[in-house]
Amino acid sequence: EVSTGNRVTTQSFDIAQGILINESKQDFGTVTITGTYRQSDNVPNRAVVTFLTADIALNIGITLKLGFLLAIRAFLKGTGEVGWLETTYIGEDMRIGRGNKGTLFILTKDADAVKP
Repeated sequence: EVSTGNRVTTQSFDIAQGILINESKQDFGTVTITGTYRQSDNVPNRAVVTFLTADIALNIGITLKLGFLLAIRAFLKGTGEVGWLETTYIGEDMRIGRGNKGTLFILTKDADAVKP
């Protein structure tokens, strides 16, 4: 389970490049995970995700690069595809989706609309 509480968390999709970026600002620093995605062959509103980098930029000026762990996991599993995100609603300012582990995501472009 992931709880970001009242922390600023962003999720960005670069449609042209097929890149996904998740960034979460925490008390200790910023966690950034990037990867690629593709449309599911079976479910048109589902993005199948492969994470490539995992960085933790600590407030003390050190960045931990943990992407090698993702590479090891992909090697052992025989695939880098780790899950999916299904968009169930998309509007001008909000997107609602769920992940393969049952997580519900409600994302908005307006950071002031989010209250812990």
